[in-house]
Amino acid sequence: MTAQSPQGTAVSSDVAVPAYIFDHDDPAALFTRLQRMVIHLELLQAEAVRSFDVTFRDFVILATLRKEPAPHALEVSQIARYVLRPMGSISQGLDRIERAGLITRTASTDDRRKVIVALTDQGRSLADRMLSSYDATRDRVFARLGPDQLERIDAAVTDLLVALDANYLEHADNPETPKENP
Repeated sequence: MTAQSPQGTAVSSDVAVPAYIFDHDDPAALFTRLQRMVIHLELLQAEAVRSFDVTFRDFVILATLRKEPAPHALEVSQIARYVLRPMGSISQGLDRIERAGLITRTASTDDRRKVIVALTDQGRSLADRMLSSYDATRDRVFARLGPDQLERIDAAVTDLLVALDANYLEHADNPETPKENP
């Protein structure tokens, strides 16, 4: 059985969704919908990488490196900024994937205080397979939406991301700002 959201979108009654979540005049309801989307995305992301024996956070690091032009390398600080994680969290992930032979870490030739992380051939191969699985999972969800819907969502999410990034940067040095999700 399905119901209709106020925008006319079919909503399955098999999923427990409180009615207030579709109150489009309530900013709190919008935030709740966004939080629910995050949960769905996290579940889909975990599904996409489950068979590869890596955490999703490790996948994000590997995918970030893979999407860089050859030699698929970045400074540790760049990775931390790109994936919005503190350096300590990134270092732990790098330790795991380096032990697995997926990356190398070397001192920068320009500044020995900087560390360059690069994918190994094994890391590139694994990243390619994981990205393929991730793409298939994403495509399965996006197939439920039309091109116009995807275009509107893309524009709105981009605007929201710009606002969230600005807020993050504005408050990143605030000691009251949580640095890591438990």
